[in-house]
Amino acid sequence: MAESQIRQTAYKVWISDILNGEFINPEGEWTPSYVQVQDKKISRANVVANVIMNYKNEDSTYVSLTLDDGSDNITLKAWNEDTKILENIKIGDTVLVIGRVREYNGQIYLVPEITRKLEKPEWIQLRKLELTKLYGEKTETPKVIPSQQVEENQDQKTKETPIIKEEPIIEEEVISTNEESSGEERQKVLDTIGELDSGEGAEITEVITKTRFGEGPTNNLIQDLLKEGEIFEIKAGRLKLIE
Repeated sequence: MAESQIRQTAYKVWISDILNGEFINPEGEWTPSYVQVQDKKISRANVVANVIMNYKNEDSTYVSLTLDDGSDNITLKAWNEDTKILENIKIGDTVLVIGRVREYNGQIYLVPEITRKLEKPEWIQLRKLELTKLYGEKTETPKVIPSQQVEENQDQKTKETPIIKEEPIIEEEVISTNEESSGEERQKVLDTIGELDSGEGAEITEVITKTRFGEGPTNNLIQDLLKEGEIFEIKAGRLKLIE
């Protein structure tokens, strides 16, 4: 089965752990490459970060963004039709990115599958609390732009990197992580969305009714799946699976 047909878990992870982990490119046509982070084989990463640099070539067939989550920064690269995923994302935006981990010439980077602008910068603090709970605290690093990005952005010297203000800490009890949810319940929600979706998405109210977990628990599961990029809201109140 092709990699695109296997939906690997999009792990929430520090950028520094992606960069410092061991990159493994297994033998076998359909086995995805991954970075080993503790006991996790991360082929898809779920990152919340600020955009500190961007670059687009003259014919818009290549776009790269530099993302910083406080632990380190990483490049997000897209080519040809995939550059549309990065449209309307600017320096200073806070984004959630679901991306595949790739490596070239010793540089680890991400290829985006999903990008979503987050209107509230507090998402950065929420993600830091989640990652600290999962992996431990990371030391903040200076906002250093990689040399490759400097070369790519020579024509953008007039742009200034915005100062990112420190946001108030969000109370830890608001964190809801997929580890707290039963795998069977999560799969039931995914299966129900697939069954109810006839093309225009599945009504959230119908998903809640059919799964029978209760409105609160089901909504929590749906929010986790939205954050992790397993589903998306095609329109208000209607959900679809990520194909």
